[in-house]
Amino acid sequence: MKKISISELPLYRAAAPNVRDNLVVCDAQDGAENLSVGIGIYNKGQASEFHTHVKEEEVMIYLKGEGIMRLEDGTEAKLQRGDVTYVPANEPHKLINTGDGEFVFLFVYSPMGPEKNIRKWDIVEGEHYTLDDLVNL
Repeated sequence: MKKISISELPLYRAAAPNVRDNLVVCDAQDGAENLSVGIGIYNKGQASEFHTHVKEEEVMIYLKGEGIMRLEDGTEAKLQRGDVTYVPANEPHKLINTGDGEFVFLFVYSPMGPEKNIRKWDIVEGEHYTLDDLVNL
């Protein structure tokens, strides 16, 4: 077992043009063998690029804010707190914050893999989140 506080996790920030923040909660560095877990934090107007996880399935649980998931064929799903999405391996997708505040979601990859790219992003020194920051209670 490993225990850590969200406020202790390093904050990873993607480079422009798709600036956004992620926390890696659990992955191989923590001893996991079959999955990885993280938290995505998109500020107003931020979005990911279209991307595909070739081998990995992804589940996202939306905790705060509003956004959309857009698929390559133009299909869109409006998202808000309490929604859950499942993206099968090899399905191109993009997340966009469409609200006025932060858009926050928990993500799970199985098997693990994409979090390795997140760990290559810049670490934002001195900036940390607490659970209260990330979830509307």
